[in-house]
Amino acid sequence: MSTAASDDFGRLFEAEEEAGLAVLDLAGRIRLASPALWALCNGGTPPETGIAATLLFEAGTRAAVEAAIAAALAGPPAPPTVAARLADLGLPPDAAVEVACRPLRGEPGALLRVTDVTRRRRMQRQLEEGARLQMVGQLAGGMAHDFNNLLAAVTGAAEAALGRGPEAETQEDLRRILDAAARGARLIRHLLAFASRQVLAPQVIALGDAVAAMEPLLMQLRGNRHGLVFDVPRPGPRVRVDLAQLDQVLVNLVVNAREAMAGGGAIRVALQEVALATEEVAQGSVIPAGRWAVLSVADEGPGIPPEILSRIFEPFFTTRRGDGGTGLGLSTVLGILRQSGGHVSVMPGVARGTVFRLWFPCAEGAVAVAPVAAPAAPGLVAAPAAPGLVAAPAVPRLAAARRVLLVEDEAALRLLARRALTEAGHVVEVAEDAEAALAAVEAGFRPDLLVSDVTMPGEMDGLGLAEALRARLPGLPVILVSGYAAATVGEGLAGRGVRFLEKPFRMAELVAAVAEAVEPAP
Repeated sequence: MSTAASDDFGRLFEAEEEAGLAVLDLAGRIRLASPALWALCNGGTPPETGIAATLLFEAGTRAAVEAAIAAALAGPPAPPTVAARLADLGLPPDAAVEVACRPLRGEPGALLRVTDVTRRRRMQRQLEEGARLQMVGQLAGGMAHDFNNLLAAVTGAAEAALGRGPEAETQEDLRRILDAAARGARLIRHLLAFASRQVLAPQVIALGDAVAAMEPLLMQLRGNRHGLVFDVPRPGPRVRVDLAQLDQVLVNLVVNAREAMAGGGAIRVALQEVALATEEVAQGSVIPAGRWAVLSVADEGPGIPPEILSRIFEPFFTTRRGDGGTGLGLSTVLGILRQSGGHVSVMPGVARGTVFRLWFPCAEGAVAVAPVAAPAAPGLVAAPAAPGLVAAPAVPRLAAARRVLLVEDEAALRLLARRALTEAGHVVEVAEDAEAALAAVEAGFRPDLLVSDVTMPGEMDGLGLAEALRARLPGLPVILVSGYAAATVGEGLAGRGVRFLEKPFRMAELVAAVAEAVEPAP
């Protein structure tokens, strides 16, 4: 090879920093290799002069690379890019490169180009996983709305029947119905958490202090055969999060770690502040560069098999179905972190086990009141202490009748709500959508209060109806009800003087909300 040709290749090697390059002779042996290719092959077969280029690659992918080199040496056109793995036993299982080969210009041989695509493929997989989880979340949110409507109707009917004082056996059956509806409502709240559609009350906290306040409870949850190690500096970095949701996340992860170690082991809870210089790929998302508070929960169990890793955040996916697992713990964790502006990543432990890392964006501002130690397990999904003994709260009766405009498209729920409000002393006008409600007002009904579902058929939703009526009746009290959480309905409802009631609710709760709205405190 001439000195001029070597200089040309040297300049080419310097200009190409992302990919490793090699000049090949007619036998497919390496004549020159770039520093970038040496760096890529670090730990594997070195790209030394005179060796066959195919030896740089894992045996299972050499045939494809050999075919690409042979096609390039045969002359134009250049063969397509092929996927391969480098011959380095230390590489992670998903490590991959793309290999392109084209004929040299002006002399015999070929130019081999090797590009590490591991990070790009990981990001692509994570983004695809994120899109899939988002689609599942949207489905879960929509399903939650419809189920909450059904549960509200079931609860209202059972309460109405219980209020008529049936015989003892029938009362017990009705209370069991109420108990089952309450369990269903908790299940729906978990789905809404996964879909990031909960009502949150975030505040700036010192994360180390908040986690330390949970230590007594977590020590109770660890189990007799498990140790719990805290490596949590105090007060720790400041983050903006809902304390109750943070408690639920920690409880879920510690219980999950305990269940992963049937024979015992140590659970480690650690906290550190991380400054990411570049973005990092996490499960279903990409963590941007910046300052993060990273709370981790690690176990010493057998680890998560690669074939199910992409599914662990799906709602209802569990490997412990026979042991009472619901498959909602990790999906709830993911939904809470996303709604809090954070991320979740999963990685294998140093020797064995699994590490869940919770990424919270660092926050500025004054820290709220320091949390106190939690005496019980907030956020844990548990059965009531006495199933079947859910009492039906008494429906209050008002001294003065109020004119209530009730707008609800679910016929059964509309009937039950009208009955409860009428029995409480109100005069109720019902409508199945916003257009019918406006027509009732045009016909002469002047409401003292609007109670409306948010999502209804027609062109106007509940919030739009409220604004339209307030244009005619300034200061009209409004209660919006929905199977979605308030975070989905819209922010700032309280600032607009609108009260929100989440389905499924007891009819007594609706009557009490109406009483508070039309009888404001002096």
